[in-house]
Amino acid sequence: MLGYLLLWVGLAPVWSMATAAAGALVSDQAPSFDTRLTNVYDPTVQASVDSSAGYVPGSAVEFPAPGAQYGRISCERIGLDAPVYWYDSDEILMYGVGQSLSSLPPGFGGAIVLSGHNTTDFACLQYVEDGDVIRFSTNWCDYEYTVSHHEVYDEKALETVIADKVMNGGEELLMYTCYPFHAITGRKTERFTVFGDRTAGLDVHWKEASA
Repeated sequence: MLGYLLLWVGLAPVWSMATAAAGALVSDQAPSFDTRLTNVYDPTVQASVDSSAGYVPGSAVEFPAPGAQYGRISCERIGLDAPVYWYDSDEILMYGVGQSLSSLPPGFGGAIVLSGHNTTDFACLQYVEDGDVIRFSTNWCDYEYTVSHHEVYDEKALETVIADKVMNGGEELLMYTCYPFHAITGRKTERFTVFGDRTAGLDVHWKEASA
């Protein structure tokens, strides 16, 4: 956790909203926002990003405030197509897929942890197969993650897996939802989890903004 706090401090010059995101990460209470969530996702912005050097400069990335949609995730073969919001509260999951504040956006070299309901946006994960390509579109670049494997974990075991990936892993997409998919009674304590390795997209050089 200390390492990530230091990381957020280092990223502060890059994003105008970094302070708000860091505050949400360490706060004991979830951030509050209007019922109508904001949307900062506009893929047409990519046309103005200078990626000629083979990477995305940090100055081209505007960090979203908690509760804002900042991307879209899709996989045509399984019918996945959903907005991605920065933060994963119960309210957000009513509107789309939420991202854990302990993880990082695409291109930053860290774990990307997404959750969604198994009756709506992530219901299609039951059809996922190894080798499927998941597309994650942001304002600065389009990314692709190829599914390497999927597992079912107890919710407590998954917390340990996520913590290890966040603290010690490289860039990997993790998508999880409640399991089993078709259970209609009782509390679901298992999580169907999909892992994907990045196979397309550019690194973000966030240090450039503070150079």
